[in-house]
Amino acid sequence: MITAMADEFGGPIPVGPFAIIGDDSIGRGIVQTLRGHRSRAVLMQNHGPFTIGSSAKDAVKAAVMVEDVARTVHIARQAGELLPIPQDAIDALYDRYQNVYGQTTDDRR
Repeated sequence: MITAMADEFGGPIPVGPFAIIGDDSIGRGIVQTLRGHRSRAVLMQNHGPFTIGSSAKDAVKAAVMVEDVARTVHIARQAGELLPIPQDAIDALYDRYQNVYGQTTDDRR
């Protein structure tokens, strides 16, 4: 719905199944839900967001982005219907953010 979501997650954040805390079912649900998605975040039913990253810092960044995007979308919904970003624009935004934005010439080698 917003460019930050396209940049960071490459599309909608998927929703995973409910899982009881105490065994590996949450982890299995997260992995199963993220399989086939570019997203580094999942909203687990009746729990909330879980994120992954290349480092702990990267996963925390994704978690902060999930919360920020959720707040922005929630507030925007109060004003009326949201207009989704076309998938080709999402793909271009994601590619640019992941591979160009904020990269130095040394980072792209």
